[in-house]
Amino acid sequence: MSYEFYNVVHVIGVIFLFTALGALAATAGSERTPLRRIASVAHGVSLALIFVAGFGLLARLGHFGAIPAWAYLKMSLWAVLAAAVVPLRRRPEWAPVLWVLMPVVGGLAAWLAVVQPFG
Repeated sequence: MSYEFYNVVHVIGVIFLFTALGALAATAGSERTPLRRIASVAHGVSLALIFVAGFGLLARLGHFGAIPAWAYLKMSLWAVLAAAVVPLRRRPEWAPVLWVLMPVVGGLAAWLAVVQPFG
């Protein structure tokens, strides 16, 4: 598949991820609601899309054997966003702070993809 295909799938995954995280932050502390269940499923599916498309993009960029350091750091930032559901569930009072910090983490991941620093 083409670089453009993987890029579009990756961006769609990112959009779904932040939509899901926003819904989970908005419903933090509430009992089980249909929105919370849909957002939880969307969170997992979006992370899978980001992961698969991200590796497709790396392959299209020619990184078959050694993954560059910026990509490892980017994967670490996605892992932080994946784990963000835990404090949203266990500490709903942190939701406003996380709601502000999660896009900052996503912005750092985007910067790493665009600039591709340190090899």
